[in-house]
Amino acid sequence: MSEFPYYRSVKSLAIWKAGKQQKAILSSEHAERYLRDIKEGKGFPSLWLPSSPEDLEKISLGILLRKGHLDTVNLVGLNESCFRNVGIEVSKVEVFNFPIPTVGHLHYELCTTDDNKLTAAIEIFLQCNGNFADFIKSDPNKINMRRIAAKYIDEVSESYKQKAQEWAKQYLQ
Repeated sequence: MSEFPYYRSVKSLAIWKAGKQQKAILSSEHAERYLRDIKEGKGFPSLWLPSSPEDLEKISLGILLRKGHLDTVNLVGLNESCFRNVGIEVSKVEVFNFPIPTVGHLHYELCTTDDNKLTAAIEIFLQCNGNFADFIKSDPNKINMRRIAAKYIDEVSESYKQKAQEWAKQYLQ
């Protein structure tokens, strides 16, 4: 079992935190939001398994570079038991064109889009089997995405370098 959880970018972090605080899915609307956050995108849901806090920063930067605009990155960190206990397989699927190539090998996918299995995994997460991470867009008093872009500018692929430099300009010397 990994020391770090699998991370997934989500839009509804406040909803996830509310459910985690109550250790339950609070309503059918919450359940729909959780599933939408997990299933958003094409194909099977993507997950990232960092091996260090620095990897998580690079993954967050890469996610934003792919989106093309600077924003806050909200992540839920789901422990392996969330999937294992409900029979969801997690497969390693390297992303060769990820904006930060040094972390492309840390990409995984859930091998299901079944709502019942995913809901069961979410319920396990809400009962204290995971955590949260968020990287603020640009608050100068916190570790923010502009600083992260500056910190890892040399690891950004050429096709995304200009965008990363634009975001990081106030922190580049």
